[in-house]
Amino acid sequence: MDAVLTALASGRPLVPVTGPAGIGRTTTLGRIGETLSRHGARVSAIRFTRDGDVVPVRLPGAEPGPAPLGPVAGAHREPEIARRAAAAAATALLRGGREAVLLVDDAQWIDEDSRAVLGALAHRLSGTGAVCVCAIRTPLPAEHLGWLRDLRGAGLVSPVRLRPMSASETGRTFAAVTRVRPDAELVARIGELSRGIPAAVHDAIDVLRHNGAVRQAGDRAYLAPLARPVDCPPDNEFPRFARGLHPKAAAAATAACVLAPLGAAVPRLVAEALETSEPEAVALLDDLRREGVLHRGRHGHSWRVPVPVLAIALTAAMGPFARRQLAARAVTAVWAGEAHCADRDYFTDLVADAGRLIDPDLAFDTLLERAAEVGDRLPWRASRWLGAAIELAETPARRVTALLAHTEICHARGYHEGSLRGAQVLLTGFADQLAPDVAQELQVIAVRALKSTGDDEFLGKIAESWRGWREDPSQRPVTRALALGMLDRWGEVRAVLGESGERWRTGSATTVLHGSLLEAHAALWTGHGDLVEKLSERDFPAPEGAGPRAVRRHRAELVTSRAAALLVLGDAERAGELLAGQEPGGTPLCDRATLAAMRGEADLAVDLARRARTGGAHRGYHIGYSAMQQTIIAMLVAQGKLSAARETLTAAREAGPRLGHLLDIADAQIQRALGESEAARAKLLDCERTAAERGLAVGTDLCWAELADLALQAGDHDEAKRCLGAIEDLARTMPTSRVRLHAALVGSLVDGDPARAEECLDLARRRGQPFEIATVSEKLVRHGAADPGLLSAAYEHLDAIDALLYRSWLRNLMREHAIVVPGRTRTAAESEHLLAVLVADGLTNRQLAMALRVSEKSVENRLSRLFARTGYRSRIELSAAMREGGALSVTWSAADRDRVEKA
Repeated sequence: MDAVLTALASGRPLVPVTGPAGIGRTTTLGRIGETLSRHGARVSAIRFTRDGDVVPVRLPGAEPGPAPLGPVAGAHREPEIARRAAAAAATALLRGGREAVLLVDDAQWIDEDSRAVLGALAHRLSGTGAVCVCAIRTPLPAEHLGWLRDLRGAGLVSPVRLRPMSASETGRTFAAVTRVRPDAELVARIGELSRGIPAAVHDAIDVLRHNGAVRQAGDRAYLAPLARPVDCPPDNEFPRFARGLHPKAAAAATAACVLAPLGAAVPRLVAEALETSEPEAVALLDDLRREGVLHRGRHGHSWRVPVPVLAIALTAAMGPFARRQLAARAVTAVWAGEAHCADRDYFTDLVADAGRLIDPDLAFDTLLERAAEVGDRLPWRASRWLGAAIELAETPARRVTALLAHTEICHARGYHEGSLRGAQVLLTGFADQLAPDVAQELQVIAVRALKSTGDDEFLGKIAESWRGWREDPSQRPVTRALALGMLDRWGEVRAVLGESGERWRTGSATTVLHGSLLEAHAALWTGHGDLVEKLSERDFPAPEGAGPRAVRRHRAELVTSRAAALLVLGDAERAGELLAGQEPGGTPLCDRATLAAMRGEADLAVDLARRARTGGAHRGYHIGYSAMQQTIIAMLVAQGKLSAARETLTAAREAGPRLGHLLDIADAQIQRALGESEAARAKLLDCERTAAERGLAVGTDLCWAELADLALQAGDHDEAKRCLGAIEDLARTMPTSRVRLHAALVGSLVDGDPARAEECLDLARRRGQPFEIATVSEKLVRHGAADPGLLSAAYEHLDAIDALLYRSWLRNLMREHAIVVPGRTRTAAESEHLLAVLVADGLTNRQLAMALRVSEKSVENRLSRLFARTGYRSRIELSAAMREGGALSVTWSAADRDRVEKA
């Protein structure tokens, strides 16, 4: 609207406001009318219809009354008639001596007589201060171009072209509609579908949500992979527009949507589809161009629908057979050399749509070849093509080939229902046609899919030697051990693999790979941490006769498994070295999130963890999923985002991940932040008990370190010594750097040994994890085992990860030891922001006092000051503001600043 107001200030009497359908021309006219009316202008409004009739229209700020402008017969032929009509219109507009504004909507349909009168009116109003604002849809008709060019040459026109919404505006619109902030990839996809046109932005948001392409985690929405939107909510703007087209025009538009990428062949193919002549098809296409439905470029060699959501609306209204017929027509034309499609992915979509209406063998080969080419880049699209190829397969061998590729890609993209279904079909119906490596890989896929879909009952059957698959004897123990591992029965995994080692070690390369990885993991999780050193790529050969892609996948499995183990054990340095050589996108999001958290990249870690939750590719079965969530929850707690931490914990438990006892540690950290020490202790004891029942040692060092801290805090020295003994026993069998660190930490706290405190700090610094260094330093100082001077560096480490809650705790400790807290004004603002974050989480005054480690009276005083400075009158208003923006607008008085500086 600002651009229109600027144009109005130019003093020129005609302001054409142009833009495509849905850009908001009518809305802009209404805002202009409302604004000018408030400033005393007299506003009139009219609208032209498709038939060229003029009618009064109700727009904000416009006064009701007869239309001051309309068609006058012969005006376009006789300039004098046009001038007389313009004089009458000017008199009507200028009566009363007030500033006059005429708003003209849908001026693209103005008839030639009215256009002549409007041109004469522009001359008449020049210098009077009155103005006509005309909303004209683009593309502009040729007759408008000449008319506006002449008026512009006379200095009577100040044009305004409405611009598409920016990415930031699109993001704000999404947030207003859904109450959730979108990530950049989702905003970009909305922009692609809508081209930034406001009406189309709303439609694109609805289309993506309707098709399941928007997934929420915390306060953020993410784009879920989707081959293409297949449906459109019927009540949206562009579906209504599509239904409003004349039947012939609608049929031509639909055909053109499907056929557009075929370029110069479009008119002929549309004519064939509509069973009409090519000249009539060209006329229909020209009409659609004038309506803004189609765009023709390069002299007819390029066609497209300018707004993709309109194409979705048009094709969604087609029946499936009509779509298949059009696709078959297009594919046949390309294969016959009568047309060309430069977009190979789109052409493959057409092949998939056409199905058996085209040559099935050629279609099968095309779909399989293209899926192999784009599988790593566009797995969702390749999955759809392979699904179509399965339907086209005319021999068992071809069906196995397509089914296998489809199952593998479903597994890679996290469509576990599809991968389980495909694996079951292949393992039960085509077992005699599967190579040993392939059969083992399918069993691994099936077991992982069972875990990810929550079918623990079936996993239990496999774990008890279920023999529903006709597997090779060497494969059975590995598959059984994998099922046991999915159920966290790692002691039994060791037993099964140990008893059958002679069998599975003589199996295929894939059997040896998975058996060896399981054996190593079982040893690690049950307390033999030194075995991680023995995992290396050269230990396991690639499958015999495998192609480069299979070999690459085989090696990636080995690297990511070893890296995941290192991350679960808390070894960020070696895990990072391993993953540095991975191909882009080859590292699971779980591992990337954990590594980022350990490196102190808090925002990146939380974002990656949320993507891992919404993507679903490795949920549940990935060995590092629980460790990732435990690490992320610890970081969220430190930042004071307790609601997000609880929501993350709930979602993590719902996934039923392996090593799920680690989530009890996360739960305890949330309880400790709320001051609920007994509840935290109970959760940690649950973790200890579960680990003991399952023979697990991994993560128990974290558990015992927390239990020891709580015990010392409560004055229970015997319990602290019990925890120290348990950690020291673990350090003898599982001497990882993190276990040794916790042994040294608890030893220094319990025994007061300065040497052990120094050992602990040295290990923490060498491990190089900022959050760990800060928390270890805080515990050592709090329990009197180290120099308080450590707190300043710890405070800086916590600043780097925005750990507002832990920084507030550390400030209390620093004041106890007379350590200067830097940046008083910033500290006060940070304290108020933390208070607002906790209030938005719904904490009561008592909980706020416990979380901030202050008195309830202090909380009441802080809240009063916060409300006074922000202008919010209630917790509800404050919470809403925090959800929408996440930041406070605080007004500091001189007295406030003086109080802070003197504190």
